[in-house]
Amino acid sequence: MQGPSHLLLSWYFADAAGVPKPRDRRIIAWAGLAPDIDVLAYAGALIYYGLDKDLAFENVWRVVHHRYTHGLAFVALTGILAWILASDREARLRVALLAMAASALHIFCDLVAGGPTWPVYPLWPASSLEWSASWSWTIGEWPNIAILFACLAGMFAYAKFGARSPLECFGDRADAGFVRIATQAPKPAGQQGKSLRWIIWAGVLLGAIAILAPLGFKPGG
Repeated sequence: MQGPSHLLLSWYFADAAGVPKPRDRRIIAWAGLAPDIDVLAYAGALIYYGLDKDLAFENVWRVVHHRYTHGLAFVALTGILAWILASDREARLRVALLAMAASALHIFCDLVAGGPTWPVYPLWPASSLEWSASWSWTIGEWPNIAILFACLAGMFAYAKFGARSPLECFGDRADAGFVRIATQAPKPAGQQGKSLRWIIWAGVLLGAIAILAPLGFKPGG
């Protein structure tokens, strides 16, 4: 599943769990994306192989991704970090447990939506046991694309009706600005509000295209 989908779903999870403070919702949301930190290995491989993405994929990404950060050991690590970073002592245990749940949810989603040839390693480093599902759809298939757009639509719905949004992940000011734009009523005397909303929608569309373009928009890519 795409990284933005993981981040958005984890924020929705934190909000649905009734986490009251933005700081703690951010921690849980980023914990849900954290297993994909191994993308740094792919970025390094791209540089090493002279921007040859096929070589980088075959020699690094295919081997590294889903192995070292998609298991129970990494889930425990996210819980420890969440415990340390939580907003206050009273919230520590709850935030840590929810962060671990979000990280585990990421792994489950990748098991379901990462393709049958891309297993996860739940017991690494104690064991090289592989988990995969023969019915799992690959990252370029339509269910993952539908999930991404549903998550993006949910971002607008939260901003309009809940007065907050997953943009909290990038700071309170980013969230406040987005909510202000998303909830702004049309002005008869001018089109500034409509223009701002069109700019936001265009940004979301361009962002989605940027995410999906490397996949070639091909099912099973």
